[in-house]
This record gives sequence, structure tokens and C-alpha cells, in this order.
Amino acid sequence: MIRHLVFVLLLISILGAQTKDSVRTYKLQEITVRSGEILEPKSVTQINFNRIENSDAGSISEIGKFIPSLKVQTNSRGETLFFIRGSGERQISLFFDGIPMNIPWDNRIDLSLVPTNAIGQISITKGVPSITYGANTLGGVINIFSKKYLHKNSGKLSAQLGLQGEQKYSACWLNGNDSFSYLTSLNFNRSDGYDLPSSFKGDSENSDKRRTNSYNKSLGAFARLTYTPSVENNYNLSFSYNSSEKGVPPETDVSSPRYWQYPEWKNLTFSFNGSNKFGENNNSLLTYLFSANNFNMQINQYTDHTFSVFDDVEKDNDFTLSGRVILTQFFGTSHLLKFTLGGFSTLHEEKFLETNFAVTEQYAQNIFSGGVEYEYISDKITGIIGVGLDASSTPKTGDKPSSDPLTDLSFNSSLAYMFSNDLSVNINLGRKTRFPTLRESFSGALGKFVLNPNLKPELVNSIEAGVTYSGKNLYGNLNFFASYYSDGIVKAVINADNGKSKFQRINKDNIRILGIELISCYNLSNNFNCEVNFTFLNSFAKNSFGEFKDTLEYKPEIIAGLNFDYSPIEKINTTLELNYIGREYGLQGGNEYFQTLPEYLLFNIRASYQFSISGRLGAEFFIRINNLFDRLYYTQWSLPEAGRQIYGGLILDI
Repeated sequence: MIRHLVFVLLLISILGAQTKDSVRTYKLQEITVRSGEILEPKSVTQINFNRIENSDAGSISEIGKFIPSLKVQTNSRGETLFFIRGSGERQISLFFDGIPMNIPWDNRIDLSLVPTNAIGQISITKGVPSITYGANTLGGVINIFSKKYLHKNSGKLSAQLGLQGEQKYSACWLNGNDSFSYLTSLNFNRSDGYDLPSSFKGDSENSDKRRTNSYNKSLGAFARLTYTPSVENNYNLSFSYNSSEKGVPPETDVSSPRYWQYPEWKNLTFSFNGSNKFGENNNSLLTYLFSANNFNMQINQYTDHTFSVFDDVEKDNDFTLSGRVILTQFFGTSHLLKFTLGGFSTLHEEKFLETNFAVTEQYAQNIFSGGVEYEYISDKITGIIGVGLDASSTPKTGDKPSSDPLTDLSFNSSLAYMFSNDLSVNINLGRKTRFPTLRESFSGALGKFVLNPNLKPELVNSIEAGVTYSGKNLYGNLNFFASYYSDGIVKAVINADNGKSKFQRINKDNIRILGIELISCYNLSNNFNCEVNFTFLNSFAKNSFGEFKDTLEYKPEIIAGLNFDYSPIEKINTTLELNYIGREYGLQGGNEYFQTLPEYLLFNIRASYQFSISGRLGAEFFIRINNLFDRLYYTQWSLPEAGRQIYGGLILDI
């Protein structure tokens, strides 16, 4: 019943849209290079600064609810990840100022530990993107950009307190001039854990209201120095550091849950990027990005929920060098060529308590991509076609069998036609390979998985078509998309030698994802606006009879969101956020068959009051309630999420 009500509500909202959105924009025909971001003539979702600020998010994971077609999911390792249009976290690439964020060992990063106070904008390209992004971008890319210096000094101080012992403190400062500018930010987040909904019935793992082992603490710092000697040249040097520790809430209804804690989670990155225009009439543009990343993590595994007796300890270290160079050559005003070369080299080291940390296993992977892309630009038509070559090798595989080097071709093409300034259509085709990560092929995950060193790359062929209307009083976007995977990498339950069920990554011959995405944004009045998104997915694998009827895990049929923003008077603002997930399947630990997760509709509310203290110093006081009705819900089986969360804070703009 809820699913049908949500569908009707969203459809009515879309058909009744009246005003162009001021928060999300969907750009067509924009050809630009900014810190390595390349925008194709396809729908690009942008989350701007105001939306990020009003989310009160201490981490990137909390912003996911504002991104259409995106589901935020926490796994049994305690990692919070993004799923877009049914594409898993390993099929999506994240970039911060053009620098890869994913840790190559597993092509993941725990988004609950990545702070937001230095972020100025987020853009999301769905489906197979430009070949300039390189390998492993089957489901799209998320580009996160730090705040820009806008020719004036600015700063922000923020403090938030929550009823569950939650504390968030942050500071950010921008300063400089037209030639030199810098950005610095600090943040500290901590929580004693979160409370479960009152309807949750306790078990041996959670005997009281507080979720067992759900604490976390994080300290982060970011700094960027920008040098712009002329309009033709720009250079950026940045540093980021994050030191965290957290517990992993154990699964509640399985025979062998994880009892994990991360006493160490440290991520250090140095990066340099720049752009230079040169040649006759500055018709050549060179953009480059280089980074060095060192990631350290320790996993403590315990025997039971008392977290007092060690079962094993794993210490990991990852060192990654990455780079990307893009040469853009303009020919007149309508033609350009892009030549790109990039990739990364990573070394993963791990050692275990059972060997007294004396034996260090080493794993290494090198992934490189190169290609060329042609773009045509006119008043009515924008077209792109690109081809590339992706390659992967694993020169070190610990004490496991080695695998052969892999190569494959990638392809993308996009065409946009503008009937008028208000109405445009676009179609996009793409082909891309994702190489298995080292962890998928060679890690047993402290006894949870069986190795599969023969895991093959997964290949996707995708097509998307959309129409966008963007008039003075209306914004509406409709997209149809289809993705066909060959050798898709999925998780399966197998019986291990000791008779206990374990997981293993395997290749599924054919996977099909069909979908429709509806997005609408409008203002009911000058002080009342609304945003709507609705996505329908049809996701199945081919069975032994050649029919697409095999269930796939964690690809919900319906993803929907509805946000209202109302300011009754100038200094007061209120926000209502609704998020809905429906008809989703998952493998419960120890169970061989998929089960349907309960659908859920979540309500969040926020109220704020802005006032001036003196001169440029302004302030905002806010209070926020997430999961207003204390709904019990699961983003993954056996892992109940937080109940009602109440917190408030004070923000100072300097």
C-alpha cells in the first residue's frame, strides 16, 4: 500500500511541477574540464553548497538521500556505501577534486568516515561515463569538489550535539587573492552509538536499546593551496588526513556474526592537479592530476559480543600512486579532441595475529587506461564518441595463485539535441569493463569468504535515453536506461569443507538492469519549493532456461525521495525529507535463498533560525530529527539501522 501511495504522490508532483529547481541542476551541452571532471551531454545531477550545508551531514554518507536513484547501504563490515541505479559500490568511482577516493584493494571507501565540511559541490554522472575517467566506472562517477575561493575571505564554525552522545565540530577557512588562495578545514565527529527503534525486539546481540558496538570517532583535516598566475594557468596542491576508529554492529539473527572493531582507520593523501592553456589562440588545454595515498587499517576480530577475547587481528597497509593526464585540442568553435592516459599502481600488505604478525602477505595491482574522444558542439547538437583501452595486471598475489594480465576495450558515445532553450533530448551508449579487485579474488575476509582467484572481469553494455524540459517555471527530467552485464560479479552461498556456509564471489553469465528515472523540481511560491525523484528498477540474472528471472541482491525495485523546503518568514526555514525503498532482496547470513527486505519510508525534519551577530558575523541555530517516526528498517539483512535521532547545533559564518 505504501509503495502505491508513494508512486501516485511522486507522479502527481512531477506532472504538477511549476518552477525550475534552484538546488539540483541537470546540465546538457556543457563541455568543460575542472580538476579532471569531464561532463558529457547527458544528465548530470548536481548537489550544490546550500543543500550540502542544510543536510547537517558530518560524513558524505549522510548526503546520499538527496541523490536520485541512489541507495545508501551499510554492510556487515560496518562500511557505508552508495548504490546507484542498481550498480554496486565497486562499480562506481568516487573522486575528490579529481583524485580517486576508492581504496583499490576493494575499490571501496567507508563513506561514513569521509567528512563534508570542505565540500562545496557534488556532481553525479550515471551510467558509463566518458572514457577519460578510466577503468572500473561501469555504474557512473561521483565527483566531489572542495569549496572554491570566490574573491573574498570566508569561514565557518559549526557545533552539533545529539541525544545519543553524538558530537560534531568543524571549522573551515578560505583566504587569498586573485593569484594565491588557500582552504583549510578541521573536523571532529564522535558518537557513543545509536539507539535502535523501539519496535526492535532484542536478541543476544542487542539486549538493550543501544545498538551493540556502534560507536565511532573521527578526526579529519584538509588543506588546499591554489596558485593562478594567469587565466591560462592554474595549480592546486592539497593534503587530506583522516584518523578514525569505530565498532561494527554484529548481525542480529545469524549463526556466525562478525565481532569486529576498527581501532585504526587512517587515510593520508597528497595530491597535485593543474591546467595549462597554450598554443595558437590558446586552443590547447592540458589537465593533469597526480596523487599519493597511504591507507592503514586494523581489524580486531573477537570470539563473542563481549569483545573481550581476540579471535584474530588483521593489519592492512595500502599505498597507491595514481595519475591522469588529459590533452584537449580545440579546432575552431565546434570540434575538439581529447587524449587521455591514466591509472594507478597499488600495493596492499596484510599480516595476522595467528602468525604473530611475522609474515607479511603482499598483493599488487596495476590498472592503466588510455583513449581518445571526439566532441562536436553546435547551437542545437552536441555529440561525443570515445574509445579506449583498459588493462590490469596483478604482479603480487600473496601466497595465492597468480592471475594473467587482462585487457579490454571501452567505448562511450553521447548525443544531445536541443529543440529550444527549454527542451532537449539525449541518448548515450557505453561499454566498460570492471576488473576484479584484489580482495574479491584473493581475500578470505577473516574466514567469511572462499577465495576465487579465477574470477573474471565483468563487462557492461548500456544505453540511456532522456528528455529534459527546463523552462522559467518548470523543470522535469525523464530517463530510460538499460544495462546488460556479462560475467557479472555477484556473491553466492557455498558449503565449505567444515560444513558451514560461506560466501564466494562468482561470475554470473548475464545480468540485466532496466529502469525509468523521473525527476521534478519546482517552487510552489517564493518561499516554498519541492524536489521529487522516483526510480523504478527491473534487475534479474539469466537462469538456466535462458530467462531473466534469477533474483539479484540489494537492487531495490523502487527508490524514491520527496523534499519540501518552506520559509514562513525571512529568517526561519523548515525542511521535510522523505525517502522510500521498496521490493528489495538479500542473502541473510547462513541462508542459501534470497529473502525480501521490509520496505521502508523514512521522514526527516529540520528547522532553523538565522540571525546576525555583528558586521559579517552571522549565525544559524537548527534542530533536526531523522527517522521521525522511529521506523525499524534494514538497508542490508540482519543489520537494523538507527531509530529516531535528535540533534541540534549552531553554525557561525565569519
